[in-house]
Amino acid sequence: MTNPLSHLLGDQISFAYGCLDRVVIRGYYPALQREDTIVHLLRDVVGAAVVDSGALASRTARYREWLDDYIRDHHIERLAAEKGVRKEDFVQPYSRKLGGREGVACILTSMEQGTTFVSYEPRFKTQDERYRIIKRCRKRFQHLYFYINDAVLGPMSLRLGTYLPFSLNVYLNGHSFVAQQLTGQGIGFGKYDNAILAVDDAALLQAAADALRPDVIRQRCQLWAQRLTPRFSPAEQLATGSYAFSLAQVEYAYDIIFKRQLPLQNMVRRMVELGAFLGGADRTVTTFGRRINRRYNGKLMTVLEAADQGNPVLRSYYHSSYAKLYEKPDHAQRTVALRAEVCLNDPYHLGVKRGLENLPTLVDKMAGAAQRYLELHAGLLDSSVDAGQLADLTKPTLLGKRRIPGLRLQDDRVLRVLDVVLQPAGCVADWTIADLHARLLARYRLTADDYRPSQLRYDLWKLRAKGLITRVQHHRRYRVTDSGSRLGTLLVKLRFRLLGPLLTLAAEPHPHRIPAANTVEAAFRKLDQALDGVFSALALKAA
Repeated sequence: MTNPLSHLLGDQISFAYGCLDRVVIRGYYPALQREDTIVHLLRDVVGAAVVDSGALASRTARYREWLDDYIRDHHIERLAAEKGVRKEDFVQPYSRKLGGREGVACILTSMEQGTTFVSYEPRFKTQDERYRIIKRCRKRFQHLYFYINDAVLGPMSLRLGTYLPFSLNVYLNGHSFVAQQLTGQGIGFGKYDNAILAVDDAALLQAAADALRPDVIRQRCQLWAQRLTPRFSPAEQLATGSYAFSLAQVEYAYDIIFKRQLPLQNMVRRMVELGAFLGGADRTVTTFGRRINRRYNGKLMTVLEAADQGNPVLRSYYHSSYAKLYEKPDHAQRTVALRAEVCLNDPYHLGVKRGLENLPTLVDKMAGAAQRYLELHAGLLDSSVDAGQLADLTKPTLLGKRRIPGLRLQDDRVLRVLDVVLQPAGCVADWTIADLHARLLARYRLTADDYRPSQLRYDLWKLRAKGLITRVQHHRRYRVTDSGSRLGTLLVKLRFRLLGPLLTLAAEPHPHRIPAANTVEAAFRKLDQALDGVFSALALKAA
């Protein structure tokens, strides 16, 4: 995968890699998603006389008894999740007690909304006294969070609803899987938070990231589901089947690791600020590669978050999914990573079905979106950096042993010559020194003593040295080169038609003395105000 910033900052980049980050897998029993299948399980298979609330809750009661025995036998802590505290931070001490061994670190209990079934008697009596109305709904009930250290996937967690249909969410991180792979292969690396900031072999790092395939995830999810979720008898298993797994949320991160930290912090800040200033719906659509039509009703915007907290984050929304660009510094190691991250809250946003088997297709599309997001902002950064043409014009030029001075915007004499050379008459016939001298005196109302032919020849010599004009072979005639037409026009307009009037406005501002008929003066004042707005938006005033 090519790196869009390599042509700009290739010597500053250590390595780059793409990897799945946070992944949420939904586990569910396909045969327990409808009311009629729940009735079939409890009445025809289990043998419940009436499918009432007691019959529905009986599965939960049996599971809680089993869980009490499991916790006692494996010496696992069961704790209530504290409000306002990240669960991952809360369980860290218990995870460290495992010491790298595979197993359950602890279990958190939490009252949350979830999908389940309720049973109630019909409003009017029926001939069958056992008849109950079963309805699928969302209710608040107990959920269990199992925090696990897996031998393959590393730290992960499993969220289980304790009522039918026993919905399951598995939370894992691709960087934890990569760390397990690199450790198993004996490859040295440095990991900070959820990023690999140093590695002995970048190619093996990318290979380890690519190894996180659907079959690996399915096998580990099924293993822990068999160990920790409610048991069914053989007859019940025929009716329920096994867990199926789908993609609920997927994050893909493309990290560019730089060799040095401090010089790049301003570059990253500049990139995200330019992205926020110039971001829009068209750029977001380009990133996700999707069309917008009349049926679209989701988010479509770019926002800059935490701009005043040192590490700004640029976020571009498409529906409820988004792409992010931000910096991940490791102050201890003095390294920094620029991360382009794509977070999908629904795989359909990229036109991919939710089945776990579609993960490789989804990863390819997310990697493409991350690359396009980086390319858009690398293009902004490239266009905002001086490529060196102006600096080259100001430097002296050596022709053999002769040193020719450079050109500067304040050198009115040379720029007057350039202005005359660029006039349309030069497109019809090449200029002679006599023609140029006469036109220049007339245009700028100069006398022959003010500007002599010898001075003109010297100025033409400087323009030729910079490649802006050329002399026709075997003739004393001059014509403008292609680069002279582009750069010369820009220099003349900047000096005489933009900077001069704007500097006059800055030195003698009289905003209330604009002649009504002087539209040029009014236009310059509007341009001056517009430039102030641009400078403010791009944070150039403070700089």
